[in-house]
Amino acid sequence: MVKNKPNFIVIGAMKSATTSLYTYLKQHPEIFMTKIKEPMFFNNYKQNSDYKGLGSKSEKLITLEDYWLMFEDVSNEKAIGEASPAYIYNKKAPQLIKENLQNVRIIAILRQPVDRAYSNYLHVVRANKENSNSFEESIEKEKERINEKWSPLYHYIEKGYYSDQLQRYYDLFPSNKIKVYLFEEVVKNPSETLKDIFKFLQVDENVEIDISKKSNVSGTPTGILGFVLKKMRFYNLMPKFTISDYLPSSIVNFIFKSVYKEPEKLSAEFRKELTHKYYKEEISKLEKLIGRDLSKWLI
Repeated sequence: MVKNKPNFIVIGAMKSATTSLYTYLKQHPEIFMTKIKEPMFFNNYKQNSDYKGLGSKSEKLITLEDYWLMFEDVSNEKAIGEASPAYIYNKKAPQLIKENLQNVRIIAILRQPVDRAYSNYLHVVRANKENSNSFEESIEKEKERINEKWSPLYHYIEKGYYSDQLQRYYDLFPSNKIKVYLFEEVVKNPSETLKDIFKFLQVDENVEIDISKKSNVSGTPTGILGFVLKKMRFYNLMPKFTISDYLPSSIVNFIFKSVYKEPEKLSAEFRKELTHKYYKEEISKLEKLIGRDLSKWLI
C-alpha cells in the first residue's frame, strides 16, 4: 500500500506563474512539493506523447510506482503536492488524476490568454525551437501544426480556451475541491493570494513566505552563456529544479540580467485585436464558469 500520495495538484496554466507558486509553496513547513518542478506524469502515463516539432522528443513514460517515489520523503507535512502546468490542457489528465487521486484538491492559475500565448511563444523562441519569424506568423501556422500533431508546446492560441479545459475537472471533482486564481493576483498580491491558498490546503495561513524570488524570467538569451542555455533548452538538458532554490535572490537576478535581454512587447492594439478575434466569447463563457469578472482581459 502506498504511504504518501499527493492531496493537491497545481494543474496550470503554462506561463501563468505556476513556477513562482511552486517556489512559494516549497517554503511552507506544512507543505511538501516534489523535487522535480514539473513531473508531468499524468501527461505521459497511459498516453502516446510522440509529438512533432523542433527539438521535440518523447518523454520516457514512468510507472505509477515511480510517481509515488517522488513523495517518499514526505514526513509530517499536511499538504502534499506537485505542480505540472500542462495538466489543464491535456484531455486525459483529469480522468487519470481522478482514478489515482480520488480526494485531491485542484489549483489552477489563469492568465489573460493573449499574454499567456505570447509568453509561451517567447519561451519556445528562447529554447531555439520556433522556426517562424514572428508571433503573428506562428499563430497563422497553428491549426496546420495541430493537424500535423506538433507538440502542445506550439498550441499558443488553443491553450487559451480555459473554459473547456476547466470543465473537464468540474465534471469529475467537487467544486469545493477546485480553486481558480488569476495570474495578476499571484503577481501583484502574492501574500494575500498565498493566505487564501494556504486556507484551501488547510495549513497555517500565517507562515511568512519570501516572495522576492523570481522564476521563469522572459527574454532572449545573449552572449556565450545565452548560447549555452539555448542549446540546453533545445536538447531538454535544463535542470528539473529552480536555481532560486539554491542561490540568493541577488545572484539569481544578476544572472538573468546578464544573460537575457528584454523581449519585444506586444502593442496594446495588436493584443486587443487578438483578444477580440479569438477570445471574446471564451472570456464571457469563462466568467460564468468560475464566477469572476474578467472584463479587464478585454481591454
